[in-house]
Amino acid sequence: MKPRVVFTDPHQHVFEQELLALLENLGATYEARRCQTDQEVIDLCQDADAIMTSQAVLSRTAIESFEKCRHIARVGTGYDNIDHVAAGEHGITVTNVPAFCTDEVASHAVLLGLACDRKLVYLDQQLRQGHWRQFDLCESSERLDGRLFGVVGFGAIGQAAARRAAAFGMRILFYDPFFGESPADLTAEKCDSLQTLLEQADFVSLHTALTAESRHLIGPQEFQQMKSTAILINTARGPVVDQDALITALKTGQIAAAGLDVFNPEPVPQECPLLKMDNVVLSPHTAAHTRGSLAELRQRTVEEVMRILQGEPPLHVVNTPWLKSAGS
Repeated sequence: MKPRVVFTDPHQHVFEQELLALLENLGATYEARRCQTDQEVIDLCQDADAIMTSQAVLSRTAIESFEKCRHIARVGTGYDNIDHVAAGEHGITVTNVPAFCTDEVASHAVLLGLACDRKLVYLDQQLRQGHWRQFDLCESSERLDGRLFGVVGFGAIGQAAARRAAAFGMRILFYDPFFGESPADLTAEKCDSLQTLLEQADFVSLHTALTAESRHLIGPQEFQQMKSTAILINTARGPVVDQDALITALKTGQIAAAGLDVFNPEPVPQECPLLKMDNVVLSPHTAAHTRGSLAELRQRTVEEVMRILQGEPPLHVVNTPWLKSAGS
């Protein structure tokens, strides 16, 4: 029987025909169908050999229904929508695609911070309404040179964002309990605690994965620790920030502004107060998206599936500890 490859999110990605032809050359069939519930995931994936997924939630319940799945390929870097532990326990390899969008997300993070600082979106709207040269707003911004850009999560994207901020003359602080010293080509000061960074930074840019430990990493207490002039930037995952606490902090002036690419939930409900605030700059979870990054993402995802189908080891396995447990 031909191996069956499925994709749960065709509304987000359309795989190029030449990539699908590579799967067909291996004798595989391909089917794409949008899955929004556990039952829809089960219906599509129950007899699949390999599953590619972007946004759909692959829960333990769904995974336990899979009859012959060998591989789940996340079409992206984060894999918080996949119960990778359950997958490992059932002998299913889970892979992701790291570093396909490092430059894009880093640039977008700094862009959001600068747009907030310079009130760019608000000034654009005011100009379109006939208001010219609002000096009171311009004079409320400080020079970038010497200001403190704080990075929470100092992996590849966090470091790339820091390099971009440093190019504007900003000093770099970072907090990451899993990272030692700053690389040789980047002058950055490591903070001994998140609180230390929050108390000093003019910009706080989040670049941490979503885990049990990082969920609501920034909440009411953390907003109290930040400067009233500080700008929060989130291009990581929405639940890293307590969104209700963020809304309160923006309304009460605990912080000055926020630049957000991610939210909780997504899509953002139209009644969400963030959509009506002048001190917030928003984008719809598109920091990673350029023509080049998305093409690379799709290609590398298919290549991982091909390795599995050909009996070769995949490159980027994220659930190795649980796979070892399953095999012991």
